[in-house]
Amino acid sequence: MNLRKIPLLTALLLLAAAAASGCMSQETVISGDMKAEVLAYADPIADNVMQGFNEGNYTMYSRDFGAEMRQALDEAVFEQNHEDVTSRIGLYESRSDPVVTEAGEYIAVTYRAVFEQEDGVALRFVFQKGDESHRLHGLWFNSPKLRS
Repeated sequence: MNLRKIPLLTALLLLAAAAASGCMSQETVISGDMKAEVLAYADPIADNVMQGFNEGNYTMYSRDFGAEMRQALDEAVFEQNHEDVTSRIGLYESRSDPVVTEAGEYIAVTYRAVFEQEDGVALRFVFQKGDESHRLHGLWFNSPKLRS
């Protein structure tokens, strides 16, 4: 497979898999007050990431990345992934139905998103428990069109 065609979800999946060391294998759904607490910081970060994505603005897009994310997803990789994603599914439009899960040291928020050319894209944002700065430790865009 040509590396240029690896979608964002695959490139970041490798990063997060290495960082998580397999910790995300047994996830538990979080609800109630704890879910609301996570969404209070995750929603604004998701807004910022997706606005930066739509604008092609790496500085905005990466503002909330942890050190490993920033190193693995530099501006050149972002530009390549941005082109690949937008050519397949267009720009981001909206998201809904967040599901919050936890496993090991990580908390994940997965949204169902609408892009110009595909509905139901999974946007997954991964945070480390106890990180008061709420830096992103993983990010995936996943959909049938992105996997094709």
